[in-house]
Amino acid sequence: MRVNGRRTEVQGVVYRVACQNRGCGHQFELQITPQNARLLSETMACPRCGRRGGFLKPDGRIGDKLFAARLFFKLANTSYSGAGSAEEADSVAEVY
Repeated sequence: MRVNGRRTEVQGVVYRVACQNRGCGHQFELQITPQNARLLSETMACPRCGRRGGFLKPDGRIGDKLFAARLFFKLANTSYSGAGSAEEADSVAEVY
């Protein structure tokens, strides 16, 4: 970026984020600077679908100071934790 004939560096990095909420898929860019670095560890809402409680999962580097990430959400209305033995999993599969 140029300001008054001088080149200025953009502070921080940019995360290109894709919402993983079913039916949304909205992509947006999130500018991360030292002042707002806490956004990487907090939950956030998608700007399009408005679902709250999403967390960022890094998806790799795209370019210089440009990273990809996905906005994931916890599963809603689930009661099976997935923990347990193989016999328990078979018995759960037989019920359904």
